[in-house]
Amino acid sequence: MNREKFKIVLLLILATWLFVGCAGPRVIPVNPSNPIRRVAILPMLDNSDDVDAPTRVREEFFNRLSKYHYEIQPLQETTDILNQQMGISMGKQLDMATPQDIGKTLGVDGIFYGYLLDFEEVTVGVANTYKVRMGWKLVDIKTGKISWGKGVGVRRTQSIGGLAGLGSNEAEKVDALPGSNDPMNEMPGLDRWISMGNQSTGFVGGLVSGIGGKLVDGITGNSLKKEIDFAFNHLFPGMLIGPGSQVTMVSDTKTQ
Repeated sequence: MNREKFKIVLLLILATWLFVGCAGPRVIPVNPSNPIRRVAILPMLDNSDDVDAPTRVREEFFNRLSKYHYEIQPLQETTDILNQQMGISMGKQLDMATPQDIGKTLGVDGIFYGYLLDFEEVTVGVANTYKVRMGWKLVDIKTGKISWGKGVGVRRTQSIGGLAGLGSNEAEKVDALPGSNDPMNEMPGLDRWISMGNQSTGFVGGLVSGIGGKLVDGITGNSLKKEIDFAFNHLFPGMLIGPGSQVTMVSDTKTQ
């Protein structure tokens, strides 16, 4: 009796497998030939006045990248290896070694360079302007070539009584950065601001909201969080993916 039950269960499993495999959706890797599997995220170059900003942005990049199923070296491990074995402790020192040397030392296939060019809250009269601009690129350490690169700058203006404008959409150009001789071409998007909108309020409401918002952000450590999220939402779509990480669902059955 037990043997008969086992046969029945086995047949049911086989029938289910055949149905899913032949008639149901199949998972097909979009980019199975991507040679970059294990990656490291290098310390960011920081051009801002916020000492905590590069750490926050680098950690958020790590969290977002983990959804793409690269094998990512832990951030602290990367930091420790660079510091102890190469004497590199910050982004501005990345010119001290070639991508090939850095990748070989870290034991990875690809390295992400990150550049934080703007990270600030500026108050002029009755208007507050919030800016976050960053660029990222992935370098294949076997070839030294850039496999993916993109930049993004986001800006939000909050004014009292609608008295402030957004100004020009052109961002300041940068000729060279550590590990990047031509950042504007290597990371397209760095030369333009994407507007998050001009939020206008009444005088009293805007004053209370502005002061209250800054106090809350300062206490919780959420300064420019909206801008960071907005920037990453524009940065990651279309990104080069890890081997077999992103999938497309297709079906063998024809829709009537």
